[in-house]
Amino acid sequence: MISFREQLIWIIYYLLFGYFLAAANDILMYFLNKTKMNTVLKYIIQLFFWLGLAYLATSYMMRISEGYLTIYTFGFFAIGALIHLSYFSKHFRNDLDRLTDFLKKVLSRVKKLLIIIVFPKEVMIFLRRLLPKKQSIINLKKKFLKLFKKNIVQPNDKE
Repeated sequence: MISFREQLIWIIYYLLFGYFLAAANDILMYFLNKTKMNTVLKYIIQLFFWLGLAYLATSYMMRISEGYLTIYTFGFFAIGALIHLSYFSKHFRNDLDRLTDFLKKVLSRVKKLLIIIVFPKEVMIFLRRLLPKKQSIINLKKKFLKLFKKNIVQPNDKE
């Protein structure tokens, strides 16, 4: 027999896990919407994501409830997800925006630091002198386009 206290603890766990499932879905959708990807590929990613979460949910449920499968388990998963979607989803997405901006700044600084560590200043100066400047590359491209430009033959001009 399952005690009332134990069932109450399970309900809290299930609510929190439902909240986690909805938050994980928000994170996935946020990053999928940020990327420019084929729609079919997005659906495939979502399918594998939800298959993984379904496996995680069932193993979590079996571990928490020690093998008991109660009827209200999935109901409290859904209630936890609805709590997240109705009250916290919009603020969560705003926090994700701030987090990605912060991570971009941190990664750009780390990238600059790694470049300084990996390539000494003398090597960078040598590479800048060795490689052509952007304007000279554009001029070279224009010259090649003029040189290899196709002569359009008019239908009246037959050679």
